[in-house]
Amino acid sequence: MKSKAIKFLTLVFVLTLTCGILQGVWNNQMPPQMRLYNGYCLLGVFAVTVTAVHLLLLNAKKDTPNAFIRAFMLLTTLKFFFYLTVLAIFILFTNNNKIALAVHFLFYYFVFNILEISLLYAEMRKK
Repeated sequence: MKSKAIKFLTLVFVLTLTCGILQGVWNNQMPPQMRLYNGYCLLGVFAVTVTAVHLLLLNAKKDTPNAFIRAFMLLTTLKFFFYLTVLAIFILFTNNNKIALAVHFLFYYFVFNILEISLLYAEMRKK
C-alpha cells in the first residue's frame, strides 16, 4: 500500500509541477486578457482532490469488490459536484477571463482524471 501511495504521490507531484510550468508559460505567452492568475489555485484544488480520492479508493480496494464499486461511484459523484462548485466559485469571484478559466478547468479535469483512472485500472488489473 505504501509503495502504491508513494508512486501515486510522486506522479501527482510531477504532473502538478508540469501543469504549473505550463500555467506560467500560458500567462507569459498569451495576451493580457487571456491570462489566468488564479490558475495556480485551481491546479492546487485538483491536485489535492485527486490525491485524497485516490488514497481513499486504494483503502476501499482492500474490502470486497462491491464495496470498492460503491466507494468509487460515491467518490466520483462527490468529486464531480465538488468540481462544479469550485468552477462556479471561480466564475463568480474571479476577475479573469471566463474562457481562459474554462479552458484551464477542462484541461486540469481531463489530465488529472486520466492519471487517476489509469492508475486505478492498473491496480485493479493486478488483483
